[in-house]
Amino acid sequence: MSFMGMGEQSHLTTPVLRLERFATLIPTLSDLAFLLPILVLFWSTTGVGWLLTDSDTGWHIRTGEVILQNGRVPAVDSFSFTMSGQSWLAWEWLSDVIMALAHHIGGLAGVVWVAMLLLGMTSVVVYKEAVAERGHRLIAISLTWLAMSASTIHWLARPHLVTPLMAAVFCRVLNSVEKKQDPARLWSLPLLTILWANLHGGFFVGIALISTYAVGAGAEELLLGSRKNLWVRSRKYLLAAAACALASLVNPYGYRLHLHIAQYLGTSFYFARISEFQSVDFHSFTAAYFETLLILAIAAAVWHLHSRRLTHALMLLSWSHLALFSARNIPIFAVVAVPGVCVAMREWLDSEMWSCTFKETLWEFERGVQLIGERCHSKGRHLAPCFAVLVLAVFLSHPGHPKVLRAEFDKSRFPVDAAVFLSQQHLVSPIRLYSSWQWGGYLIYRLWPSLRVFDDGRTDFYGPDFVNKGLRAWDADPDWSRVLDRYKVNAALLPVDSALASVMRETDDWKPVYQDGVAVLFAKAETGRQICRCGGQYVGK
Repeated sequence: MSFMGMGEQSHLTTPVLRLERFATLIPTLSDLAFLLPILVLFWSTTGVGWLLTDSDTGWHIRTGEVILQNGRVPAVDSFSFTMSGQSWLAWEWLSDVIMALAHHIGGLAGVVWVAMLLLGMTSVVVYKEAVAERGHRLIAISLTWLAMSASTIHWLARPHLVTPLMAAVFCRVLNSVEKKQDPARLWSLPLLTILWANLHGGFFVGIALISTYAVGAGAEELLLGSRKNLWVRSRKYLLAAAACALASLVNPYGYRLHLHIAQYLGTSFYFARISEFQSVDFHSFTAAYFETLLILAIAAAVWHLHSRRLTHALMLLSWSHLALFSARNIPIFAVVAVPGVCVAMREWLDSEMWSCTFKETLWEFERGVQLIGERCHSKGRHLAPCFAVLVLAVFLSHPGHPKVLRAEFDKSRFPVDAAVFLSQQHLVSPIRLYSSWQWGGYLIYRLWPSLRVFDDGRTDFYGPDFVNKGLRAWDADPDWSRVLDRYKVNAALLPVDSALASVMRETDDWKPVYQDGVAVLFAKAETGRQICRCGGQYVGK
């Protein structure tokens, strides 16, 4: 640091060396970055079960099992009775296989472990890039914590966790190219795109990030009045974006995958009816983290505009807008925003408005952390302090509540007991069960192939017309019975307090044959009699 004199350095020697003695007992900030998602999970959410609050995890696991059993990606649906045999694109097939293998080894705990590994890797990449972007380690780890906390809004054990990780890796490569002027690094991105396109459909985010760098680099040259260098700086990014677009065709469906995703994301119906596609609820407890990061990102964008760094400004502003547009974009925004915010904050803290004492304190912390990192790395003693911090966080945040460590679907959210009841039924004629798509994935996980669902979270497969019919029945619209009759539904599993359950209780065609604190099972006459013979009973209106 230019503002540190020799006298000041000798003044800092004693506390730094004293800190160094205990270095092997302290996790490095890189270790802490990997642990951050776990710490955030237990401090800011309900624990491990937070990752299993979406039933889509269930059908992803079963899809992976089908692929492993048959040795090929499925071409038609086998999970529903309404669309059975219809053409289906399992466009996250590789993630499904990984989830199925994890489930085979460790059950739902294995699936959660894979999810936490992805989150930990994402956190480390974000932290490393923040430090590389001239960032102070204290600033970098603080912003990484903020990013991880903001992204908990979409922490679910599903394939979409791959996209923030890949976005962070792409940003790291792109920033490295900008700083070191080494275009050869860009050619790792098409290979990553092949992997990304088979893990999750968000691969187009990578192409968008590269294109943003092409536009930003060109705009910076235009601002400098250097038209000659405009094409030179932009060309390498445009070529890399084109190469990634071609690489994304290496998937089981080729260009059909791209058409399918474009059609899905271009349908306004889903944005109106699916909560994760809508804007964030600022009354939620996780919204404060997002708000803080959003304010920092906009302020940093203004700082970068003033410094004529248009690429950083464009990245921050565009993803701020996308995060406000859809909550699903918040985790991507978080990892993309941190490097740019870190640069702006470091430059701001280095400005003349701060006292030398404050700057010296930052430098002392930085030097101490650097010594800890060097000593821990040389002696390889990362695991003990990391394990200690993890155990301490779990027991301090949730004393006497081992439930936070259980990898299981929440019985208060999903029809767990009702699924046990249905699994015990051995009927002559099959049950054609209506339920909401929010429960469909869980029912596939628990009861398929003995029971097939009306629909589930694969809304891109069912299409807006069919999904809308299911929602009309769910909302107990006047034509709800015609919708169920059209698909020969003979049973319905509903939340006890749902509108459709209230209406069914007042009809003669449907009888409740099972009920617990979460769900009630209705059946038509013949199906209801079969269920009663198998151990069920009419529970009355």
